Amino acid sequence: MPKLLLSENWEGWSAFHKLLLFLFNFLAPFLKEADLQLASHDLYHGSLQLLLILLHDFPEFLSEYYFGLCDAIPPCCIQLRNIILSMFPMSIILPDPHLCNIKFDLIPEMGPIPPILSDFASGLKSADLCNNLNQYLLNRGTPSFLTTLKDRLRLPSVPESSTKSYNLSLINSLVMYIGVSSVAQAKARSGLSVFVASNPGVVAL
Repeated sequence: MPKLLLSENWEGWSAFHKLLLFLFNFLAPFLKEADLQLASHDLYHGSLQLLLILLHDFPEFLSEYYFGLCDAIPPCCIQLRNIILSMFPMSIILPDPHLCNIKFDLIPEMGPIPPILSDFASGLKSADLCNNLNQYLLNRGTPSFLTTLKDRLRLPSVPESSTKSYNLSLINSLVMYIGVSSVAQAKARSGLSVFVASNPGVVAL
């Protein structure tokens, strides 16, 4: 693991990310059903320890690949997700959230857009949503796009009454793509990385 994560120019990060995805994809069926036998329980415990090591020694890796990792972890695994989502790069000093009259949008660390190395747009491409979504975000799409979007997020052959009738990975990709695109458009127009209420992406969210 250290050889991959300490490689020059982060060349080993992508390979290690794929290995983690394989691990979580293997564990997912057991975790979804909460059916952990001795072997799967030990593997889950080892995965927790691995994430804690990454959190302590390689927080930048988790902060830049958090999307793909959280997407592979079942929603019921709150502890695994929280470990990943609680990290931040070593170079950043978090402000005290309890300070009075603090304006978070004026904090220098809030300015840069954090890098995301996971390919969060791949799900949209496979679902043939990317082109239509781009047209909508640029105010060139048809008005019916939003009304049909809900049905396109459903899983095929799953009853509408089911609590698991939506493709969560596709929804995650959609929200991330809209968020990144909307912030990029706002920054291109005004120089500020903020959401604009009238932006098509904000309306869609």
